[in-house]
Formats: sequence, C-alpha cells, structure tokens
Amino acid sequence: MRKTKYILFVLTIILCLGVAFSTSAAGQLTAKQMMINRLQSADLIPAGDINKTSSGTAYYQIKTLSGALAATVEPLTKLAGADLQLDYKLDSPGNKMALDYIVNYDGGKYSGGMFIDNSKFILTTEILSLLNNVQGGLIPAGQEMPSYVYMDNPAYANMWTNMSNGQYIPPEIKELMLFFAEAVPEKYFAVSLTNQRVSFALDQDGFEDVTLAALNKVANEKERFAALVADYVATAGGQQQAADVIRDEIMNSIEQSVNDGSYPDTAAEVKDMMAGIVTLKELKYEAPIISPGQHSFNMTLDLGGGLEFSGELVVKADFTSGKDLMDGTYTVDVKANAGAQNLSVTGLMRGEFNQTGISSQSNDTIKVNVQDYSTGTTMLDLLIEGKAEAAADKNIQVSIPVLTPANSMDLMQMLENPPTTPNASTTPTVILNGAPVIFDVDPYIVQLENGGRTLVPLRALAEALGCEVGWVAPDQINIVRGDKTINMFVNRPVYSVNGVEKQLDAPPSIRGDRTMVPLRFVAEELGCTVHYDGGTNTVIIYSN
Repeated sequence: MRKTKYILFVLTIILCLGVAFSTSAAGQLTAKQMMINRLQSADLIPAGDINKTSSGTAYYQIKTLSGALAATVEPLTKLAGADLQLDYKLDSPGNKMALDYIVNYDGGKYSGGMFIDNSKFILTTEILSLLNNVQGGLIPAGQEMPSYVYMDNPAYANMWTNMSNGQYIPPEIKELMLFFAEAVPEKYFAVSLTNQRVSFALDQDGFEDVTLAALNKVANEKERFAALVADYVATAGGQQQAADVIRDEIMNSIEQSVNDGSYPDTAAEVKDMMAGIVTLKELKYEAPIISPGQHSFNMTLDLGGGLEFSGELVVKADFTSGKDLMDGTYTVDVKANAGAQNLSVTGLMRGEFNQTGISSQSNDTIKVNVQDYSTGTTMLDLLIEGKAEAAADKNIQVSIPVLTPANSMDLMQMLENPPTTPNASTTPTVILNGAPVIFDVDPYIVQLENGGRTLVPLRALAEALGCEVGWVAPDQINIVRGDKTINMFVNRPVYSVNGVEKQLDAPPSIRGDRTMVPLRFVAEELGCTVHYDGGTNTVIIYSN
C-alpha cells in the first residue's frame, strides 16, 4: 500500500510537469535547462490588469439531457434545461471579489452572491434553498436562516498577492514541480536550432524511468521534499503554523518505508506498481525557443486494461503563447469500459480560448454518453455548453456585505450546530387596509442587529399596493407607483428612489422562483404607514 501511495503521488506530479512545461517557452543552455528556466517564470495566463481589477461574465447551459438515468435518477431528472449565469468583479489589490449567480433549475430561479474579503469567504444563503431542492431535507421546513454564511481561510492572503502579480501557479506548487523537473534525465529533452524548437517527450519506458528517478530524488533529498510539500499543504490549508509538524511526519514516513523495504526504489518495483494502472503511450510537448510562438501538447494514457475496467485518456492542446497573449484550442477525450456493469462511457471536453493582459474570452463544450452495450440502451446523453468573457477595469468597485452577529453565521459552526427550526407562528401575517394579503410563498423574518426584517414576495405586495413591477436582467427590480420609481437589486444593500441612491440592511433575495423584498422598507418608501404587533406576529399596513 505504501509503495502505491508514493507511485501515485509521483505519477501525478510528472504528468503535471507536462502541462506546466506547455505554459513555458525556452530560453538558453541545454534543452532541459531551457525548460526549467522557463518553468521558474511560467504562469498559466498573460500578466496584466485583468489579474488585478476586472469584471466578467460566464454562462453555462445543459443543452441535452436524456437516457434511462436522466429519466429515473434524481437530481438528474430535474437538470434538463438548467442554466447558470455568473457575473463577477475583481479587485485583487484591495483583496476583494464579488460574484453574483442566477440558476434556473427545475422550474425555479435561484440567485445569490459569493464574496471574498481578505481571508473571508461569504455566501448569501439563497444557495441553501437550491441545495435543498437538489437534495431534499438539508433545510427543515420553516427553518430560519441568516442572510449570510462565511468561513475564514488565511490561505486567501497568498492568493491576492499571487493574483496581483499575475502568478496563477502558486509559488509552493511551482517549487514542487521544479524539484521533480530536476530529476528528469536530460535524454528526454531535445532542441532543434534549425527549427528553433525545444521538446519534452516520454513513452511508457521513459515514464517508468522518470518515475524511478523522481522517487530516488525524494529518498535522497527527503528534507527538501518534505519541506516543499509541508509548505504547500500548510499554506493551501491556511495552517502555516502546522508546517513543521507536517514536514516531520513526511520525513518520518519516508525514512520508515526506506528502512522497512516498502519504498519503491527499483525499476522492477516501479514497473510492477504501474502494471494494470496506467500505460503512457505518448507525452510530448513542443515549444518555440523564442517567445511568442506556437506550442503543442499531446498526451495519450491507457487506464486499467483488465476485464473489469479499461479506458483511454487523450489530451491535446495547440496554442500561441507569449508574455502578452495566450490563444488556442484544447480537447480532452475519454473512453472507458466497465465490463462487470456492461457499460461503455465516452466523454469529450473541448474549447477555445483567447487571453491578453486586458481581456479574455473562452467557449467550452462537454459531452458525456453512457451506453449499456448488453441491451443497447442509452443510459445517459449529456451536452453542456459554456462561454465566458472578462475585461480589465481600473475603476472597478466591489461591494462586500457588512457582516454582523445578527445577519451572519460561521459556516463551520452552522454545520456543527444547525439553526433551530421555528414553529409556524414565526410566519408573520400581513394586513393591508384591514384585509389580509395572500402570498403564494410564506413571508419570513431575517434577524438583524437592530431587529427583524419581514421579507415578502414582491409581486403580490406590489399589486396589493397598486404598483407596477418590472425586472431587468440580471438582478434589477423596478417598482413604479405614480411619480415614484424604486430600483432595487437582488442581494445588494443599495437601492435608488427617483435616481437618488440609498442604503438598506436587508437586500432583496430569491426564494424558489419568487423575488422577496423587505416589507416595511417598500411600504414606507411608497408612503404607507407600517405597524408590527409582536403579540400576534402581524404586520399592519395603511396606504395613504
């Protein structure tokens, strides 16, 4: 088991090296040193303002969903036609990011927000309603939830620095890749001065050779290796203070496995451990010596190979890359057979991308098909399409909600101690000019630091008050009565009245497919008088 653990870890890193090399261009010295030099400065995307202050959108839609599984297995039965829209704003120098989402799923619309503020990740709790629809019972009926949940992760501090500097490969990962790159024998690199190209290539024999070299390097430099892994794990997990403990555990594990003979350190052991797991048919990357230029990456892996499971993974990418541009296409093709289940699976992910320091565009397609070849039945046929674009914006403004003990809860604490389920009396009754207002979605109360706020379905309230209601995608609500126009925004603590911007402490939200708004706020802005009878949990409104 220990041998398998080390083999799988090293295999993952070596395959990642192929991808990492595909982001670099050569510079000088030997072919291997060219690759290593460029890996030290390589990042996945061009540097520029888009990494610092920018905004963008993304849209994904399930275009096709059919087959026996789609017709009988939840939540697949509800996913047909579902779509997701994302709108984000980034201010990495200010350590802030905001993302609004709208999900159409199973006939309902769900919208909410996600925010990162320094080391804090914040979610509006509308997403819990969506998750409850996908997996019923997560939220008991009538359970009172705060407006926001959050979790703190000190690792985000490094993320902001890396993004501001255009470093999308974390330094800890880059150092670990360099460690393994140093172990790769020179013979697997080549340079052609005639064609001005440098390349890195492996087949299965080479893969086994490189894996053995990497394992020997780990054993011979266990202190350095343990420090690199510990630094990455501790930083990524926001537990930098635990780095020494993690390092010591890794070193002790290596020493113990070497001493008891379980560490794989011979060619025969490596070959035996790979048998039946993976066979590398091809791994080849070519790049120009002088950047920018055309790059190509090709990898073909055979997986498994026995009667129970066999498969093939093919990855291809062709792109032009330089300091200011990355433009190209990619495909990931998967084929698999599960003999015991009589199933064959084919999958395809492909896309095209273009990114500069100030803008980016991409289009992606995912296809999955599952067949029961014993009966000829299509079990699943899935097609997802997506597109995204972004642009730098030096004047970007990112709004982060103000969290209080009354309107938010630590996500970890909430999972350990879920909020209690209120009784039916917590659903308020609304009376307008002496007559009850009937809502198709129950009103609910959000507790804030300075008291509770009753949220009700907008359209029913507006119609009862004689207003006209309009919706402007993706998140704007327009309420018009007479000469007064109120503009509100889902999950945003700002609104305007006849063009004058104001603040509110309980923003509109989406529950199911209904837009919920703060009752007192809307009624009073429209000139109504509002009273609350705590004894009967009744909101009484008189219109003027």
